[in-house]
Amino acid sequence: MVGDPSPRISKDKWREELRPLKTGVEANVEKEVVAALASFLQDKHGLFLFYRPMSHELGLDGLAEEMGWENFATTRTPRSGPLTVHPAGSRSEIHKFGFLQPVQRSPLIDLAEVSVALVPALAFDRTGTRLGHGFGYFDELLSRIPDNCLRIGVTTEAFIFEELPSESHDISMTHLATELGVRPVSGSV
Repeated sequence: MVGDPSPRISKDKWREELRPLKTGVEANVEKEVVAALASFLQDKHGLFLFYRPMSHELGLDGLAEEMGWENFATTRTPRSGPLTVHPAGSRSEIHKFGFLQPVQRSPLIDLAEVSVALVPALAFDRTGTRLGHGFGYFDELLSRIPDNCLRIGVTTEAFIFEELPSESHDISMTHLATELGVRPVSGSV
């Protein structure tokens, strides 16, 4: 199924096929993605929302180190309810899935301050459709950020497909960032 451009295959089936393939990221690929993002973001203003990676995701700490942690915000997954957003330099703890997140009482950030959201996924398609892990946390968060916020899907070229299934609540990316650079998705300006 992997590589099959048919959106008729369910999201759950795509996830089942892709999860075993997401085993980690080579350090040189991660550096190429970080360099591409740093170049793209150098003239952007506002706050950049990014994620702290799970073991199979591209890490972006190098980007925050290069551009300054004060320019970044990150998410916290609470015991219940939606993701919350906090300064990336907040004191952190390890989530049960192994990624770092701000501690519970970290200062909150108003989503209106976010100008760029750097978003992880299992896969993306060329039109910006995102296939997440299936919990809906990032889709809900993306629905609350300003419409003019750039939404950049962060992945490798191997996990960009022609077309993925989508649902009405899915929020599309405006750009994709890979080891080949940052580019607008098909059909966006």
